[in-house]
Amino acid sequence: MFLIRAFVNLLILVVELALIVGVAALGYFQPLWFAALTFAVALAIGSRLEVLRLQNELRFYFDRDTHGPAASAPARASLWLWLVALTEALFKAVLAGVVALVTFSGTDANRLLWVAIVLAIAIFAGSSVLRWLTNRFDARPGRWGYFRIGVPLGVIFSTAMAFLPAPTYAKIGWDLLFNLSARPTLAQGSEMLFLLKQKFDELTLALLQTVFSPELAQAIAVVISVNMLTGFVAGIYAVMAAETVRALEGRS
Repeated sequence: MFLIRAFVNLLILVVELALIVGVAALGYFQPLWFAALTFAVALAIGSRLEVLRLQNELRFYFDRDTHGPAASAPARASLWLWLVALTEALFKAVLAGVVALVTFSGTDANRLLWVAIVLAIAIFAGSSVLRWLTNRFDARPGRWGYFRIGVPLGVIFSTAMAFLPAPTYAKIGWDLLFNLSARPTLAQGSEMLFLLKQKFDELTLALLQTVFSPELAQAIAVVISVNMLTGFVAGIYAVMAAETVRALEGRS
């Protein structure tokens, strides 16, 4: 019985890793399809969870009991609740799709490979945390992942991106003058955007180091970097991986 259970757990782990590697590979080889998938998954997860969240928060937003005669106003506001919730879900899905597209668009294959590896690590870390919360505290991985795990995964991704060397002003100027066409492609524009983002992060770090210690300045620079946005993308797929594992464990 123990061997059977261990074998089943191994199979579930293989499925989880295959799912995560497949997501990262899709981003590396097909950024447009990856962005479309990210948008669809974020909208599918968010449209349900945003409605549930707002329904649970009615007492916070309305200064009346949500039961009995005084509940008439919140009841009439249910349509607005759905509209607000779905609008928020749509906005976050669009944001996730755009971030996913920009993250994996570019012309530097080595950088994009590093991005894929780091994203896969972040997704696996998020999925592992969500499964631990589920097993230890009976937490719901979808709700925790969608609302809570994006920031820590963003820290992981942003920290890893900080190891990439920042370009010099000469390289940026050269690329702007000679390598960037008058009507740049998505890959060219994204690559230039990434270079500028790296330089901005470097300048931000230098500014912070005039006020804080180098270690604290580095930590703050990581947190306020634009790379943090990718944590939301990683969180969406961490939810998908954790929910898949949860479903497989329920059947085993």
